[in-house]
Amino acid sequence: MLDLVEQTNGATWIGLGGGRGGSKSAALQRVMIARRLQIPGTIGCMLMRNSDQIQRYHEDVIIRTWPSLDACYLKTKRKIVIPFRDGKASEIQFSYAESLEDVIRRFRSANYHDIFIDQAEQFTENELREIRQAVRWPGVPDGTCKLVLAFNMGGAGISFLRKKFHTLEYGPREKRENFAFIHVGPYDNVEWVRPALEADGLSPEVYYSWGEARRKEYCGQRSDYGQTLMSQDDALVKRDFEGSWDSLEGSFFGRSYDRDATVLTPEQTALLVRPWWQKWLAQDWGRGHYCPTYWNASGELSPKDAEKLLGWSISFPIKVVVTYREHIAGGAAEPDGGGTRELAEKDIARRLIERTPDVEREHLKDFFLSPDAFAKRQESVNTIAFEIGAVMSAAYMPEPRKADDDRVNGWALMSNLLLSSKRKGAKGDVAWLISANCPELISAIPLAMRDPKNLDDVLKTDKGQAKLEQDCLDAARYALKSMLEPGHKPREEEIQNKLREMAEQGLDQHSLMIHSWRLNNETPRDDAPVYMGRRHQTIIRR
Repeated sequence: MLDLVEQTNGATWIGLGGGRGGSKSAALQRVMIARRLQIPGTIGCMLMRNSDQIQRYHEDVIIRTWPSLDACYLKTKRKIVIPFRDGKASEIQFSYAESLEDVIRRFRSANYHDIFIDQAEQFTENELREIRQAVRWPGVPDGTCKLVLAFNMGGAGISFLRKKFHTLEYGPREKRENFAFIHVGPYDNVEWVRPALEADGLSPEVYYSWGEARRKEYCGQRSDYGQTLMSQDDALVKRDFEGSWDSLEGSFFGRSYDRDATVLTPEQTALLVRPWWQKWLAQDWGRGHYCPTYWNASGELSPKDAEKLLGWSISFPIKVVVTYREHIAGGAAEPDGGGTRELAEKDIARRLIERTPDVEREHLKDFFLSPDAFAKRQESVNTIAFEIGAVMSAAYMPEPRKADDDRVNGWALMSNLLLSSKRKGAKGDVAWLISANCPELISAIPLAMRDPKNLDDVLKTDKGQAKLEQDCLDAARYALKSMLEPGHKPREEEIQNKLREMAEQGLDQHSLMIHSWRLNNETPRDDAPVYMGRRHQTIIRR
């Protein structure tokens, strides 16, 4: 990579892609530092999608790896300034851009000698082309400034990267020699196999002298990380371990997901979601897994607002669903009622309450929870749903009820909603929009792979290894399928139908009121905990 970056009149688009764990991030850091030392007075930019990503994966790592740079690190300005004796100083700036609007604001008038993007698959073609225009520096020969794109296989921009670095498809004004690619995988990173090499009395030089096939075998069998990647289903092994371009053919939402059309800025979200819109929660609870929760809203969007807020040109109002808030629970926590589980369900409920503004709580209509949370447990007389519901109801929020877990029809619904967004509401279908405040969901959608055994289903891997992207997708599926296309009538509709039948049979108004109270407060809802008055703390255990 350093050789390619140092070439004058060489490639200016440099791709560094393949499997996970190939030391791509470390390569970006080392080459960026080398460039700033070699060319005093120049500025380089390290870029990722989110602020916490660039902080965690680059700023903190660089200072930890090269402590001498700590004196040059201006934390509040998020940059490293390297001084030279002649008065010139080089800079490494750390930046992020969550949307195309962010990219334009940060890079349209900027000048950088080099820009290195980590997890570049999360950026769209329009964003990458906009960033490329900021790779320029006065007084240097053509081909000196470089854009380096490090990426894994899968993401919003992977189809564009595939065209430029694999199938070699270029526009009439693009030159083949402006693009170069280095393929890497976890078997190219000696750190994963270093303990095994030491145990076998082998050196890293010996390891790198082997051919790729032998290194793959050794890494897959003798390293913990390699064994973890190899334990996955074949489609994920091809993507995460081998870093194969062919793995992209299995992308479930590849033809329906357009990040630019689907993702809203926080500002757009605030203007779009109205206080009176229908709102609900959905969560995928799992023992030993991540626990994502999503806040959702649906309402009607007028042609005027569609043009003003989204730039869409439509003739009639359309319905939109907005997923506008995300909370990911995970890691170790003290359990509330015994047992050995990673997630304390009452703590999760408390965090959801904290993240829901007071004015919003009364407008939340439903809370759909994964079916496994309603199962009986050995360590407690109460279900997970009961524990969560007890906390939620006391804070004037809906207690959970069982989500619709129809996987095939749920994925189909998600695909259709994304396709409507991609078409910008042109056909009047319901469109699904996602706020940039939900970064894990946005990252997860392009990573969904088709199950080779059932092409209508998303590949589900559960071999003792939690996968954040799968848990996020399940939570989003519960939210959309349970509210928009439930496999059974909502409880409220069932109650209204029963009351209507009673009224037709001549039941008086007073009796109807008594039956309404009984149906709403005494009849179990989908195995959920039952409350005497939804906004009170008196609980009846089933």
